[in-house]
Amino acid sequence: MNTNETKPYSPFREFLTKFLKQKMAVAAFAVVILILFVGLFGSLLAPYDPHRPVTSQYPGKGIDLDQLTNASVTIEGVLTDGSTIEGAEIAQLTADSENRRIASIRRSARGILVNGNTSGFTNATIESGDVSSSFQVVVEGESLLEGKEPVISQLIPSQPEGVLSPGDEFQLNVTAILTDGEEITEHADIHELALRLYETEESEEVSSGFNAPASDAEAIEGLHFSSLDEDVAEVSDTGVVTVTGEGDGAIRIQTGPVSSVVQIAAGEQAEPVLAYLNVSEPNVTLTDVYKHQPPSSIHYFGTDHQNRDIFSRVIHGTQDTLLIGFVSVAIGAFIGTALGLLAGFYGRWVDSVVTRMTDVLLAFPGILLAIAVIAFLGAGITNIILAVAVFTIPVFIRIVRGSTLALKEMTYVEAARSIGVKDPVIILRHIFPGTLSVVMVYLTMRIGVAILIGAALSFLGLGGDITAPEWGSMLSAAKDNSGTVFHATFFPGLAIVITVLSFNILGDGLRDALDPKLKE
Repeated sequence: MNTNETKPYSPFREFLTKFLKQKMAVAAFAVVILILFVGLFGSLLAPYDPHRPVTSQYPGKGIDLDQLTNASVTIEGVLTDGSTIEGAEIAQLTADSENRRIASIRRSARGILVNGNTSGFTNATIESGDVSSSFQVVVEGESLLEGKEPVISQLIPSQPEGVLSPGDEFQLNVTAILTDGEEITEHADIHELALRLYETEESEEVSSGFNAPASDAEAIEGLHFSSLDEDVAEVSDTGVVTVTGEGDGAIRIQTGPVSSVVQIAAGEQAEPVLAYLNVSEPNVTLTDVYKHQPPSSIHYFGTDHQNRDIFSRVIHGTQDTLLIGFVSVAIGAFIGTALGLLAGFYGRWVDSVVTRMTDVLLAFPGILLAIAVIAFLGAGITNIILAVAVFTIPVFIRIVRGSTLALKEMTYVEAARSIGVKDPVIILRHIFPGTLSVVMVYLTMRIGVAILIGAALSFLGLGGDITAPEWGSMLSAAKDNSGTVFHATFFPGLAIVITVLSFNILGDGLRDALDPKLKE
């Protein structure tokens, strides 16, 4: 028995072998299958209704809206002896936002409650008597917040130990804590940073050196020391304290809106006072839930200008996009193949009429031809499909006509004619199958082009309903905010690129696999 029997030739096996050797085409085929699956079952996969704002859907998803827009910041008071008191025990504690339009602040039982109103960046200050601290509030949304410099959140001074006596002199030490957690201990560095952070027009007119006399403007901008009771202690601009008498005095250290207090107990013990305020969250990040939410675990692609989930809209848009691509190319391929077969087979006046018509259509740029058809038929998805189909027909006429001209001279076609087989039978049974390979290749490659033309027409507002979750319409709706909002245009555009690229690579792979001139 011969075990080395040669397998019979199989065109499909040869095609499959050549196709599987093209890794890019195989990967593109897998992506196309995934896209088709999403297109068919997108309505089941989308986590949100793509037509409604997500805030109205949060209760059904079990998402607490307050957790996204509110944050509680715990405040702790540190006394001059190092002990601490809770926020509720701090007297005359007030809090305010630098920009209430971005975030509003109010006092709560243990600290303060921050509420994000709209996207942006602002500083907030909490104050009790002579001490104050600050923190940053970032409300993420459509505003660009990158590159914002951290500000000074706290000034932590070192308290003198024991009871002081008149004539004592010492240097005050203070540590600045920034909102990003960085610590600065050098007075000159704190002073320079404060001048840069709290620069005003007045500061440009006076000397900004550390030893310069402290004007009212610089007292806010730079690092400034002041005595709250000069009968007990005096302080220089560089922070050198001189005890001048007996009693309970204090030195205030201030830079911008942040201040702290150093207690001077001269001649006798004194009750500790509030030295500075501790903030549990020096950098509070909230989300503007009402539009243009950035990508997050709740919304993978963020939300658009009407606060609709972009991920859900991209999934739903896959169906419309594939519908435009497949149906328009199918119509164009059907009509173009039929006309190409007739023109190539019969020749003479039939060929002349079809060829001239093809030349006229090809003389127009594709997008202009589609726009002209839309202008004639009106806007809408159906008319977009017809417009793209008209744009597709000439390509198939050309390639099928060329194949038909070659095939009708083949011996088996001549044999069929010689025995009296009718023309329609010859065309459908002997010529059309020979054009299928090239038609299938172009069919795949033209789907990508059709998707691009369809998206371009929708982008131009010719797709009918501009609120529909179609990729071109999504790009059109997001273009006005594209300078500040990245995700609203990126993800629909990425979906178009991946889909078109996958179909084009798959078409190239099919062409190579079906080309008999290419060996395995």
